[in-house]
Amino acid sequence: MKQFLELLKFARYTMFHPFDGFYEIKYRDRGNALIATIFIVINAILAVVSAQFNGFLINFTNPARMNSFSIILFNITPLLIFVVANYSTTTLFDGKGLFREIYTVVGYSLLPFIIIKLFLVFLSNVLTYDELALYTLFMQIGRVWFYFLVFCGLVVVHEYGFFKTIITLLATALAIAIITFLGLLFFALFQQLLAFISIFIEELSLRLEVWL
Repeated sequence: MKQFLELLKFARYTMFHPFDGFYEIKYRDRGNALIATIFIVINAILAVVSAQFNGFLINFTNPARMNSFSIILFNITPLLIFVVANYSTTTLFDGKGLFREIYTVVGYSLLPFIIIKLFLVFLSNVLTYDELALYTLFMQIGRVWFYFLVFCGLVVVHEYGFFKTIITLLATALAIAIITFLGLLFFALFQQLLAFISIFIEELSLRLEVWL
């Protein structure tokens, strides 16, 4: 338990000292993939909590149509695709970051966003219409903080400079587009395959009824 609390304390350290914190992850193995996974899962669960309990002035989710599994999947999948795409592209640009290190960077970078999202669930229920700009402001701060931490982490683990990191992020965006396209294509083909199997089984059962 004490070791777990120390890992959480170090994750908090990376929030305010990203270059030093991610340096420790890269060269002194102080990062933990399990902690990163916990943050990724908590972020996804918070998305469900936000959709359910955010104040009515900003919450337009229909509870009758809300699908918690889809929300969780939508919040986890893009992060995993980013990790895969970044690892794939940076190997072409002599990146030094391992897959586990990139994954840990993304997970740890979510911590300030998680804290702000949790705070906003409570804040959204007491804000008036004239104060809704505060909600938007805090949400944007959380997003920018997350992006900044990811950027700093990638600079450190890949041993890149500023401009090379920008170039590899553009390449990562292209890789994400390709992976997404192939994923959607595979999903469409899989649906067609299931439809074909269903029709085949139905036709076979009808033929068997006639023969018997």
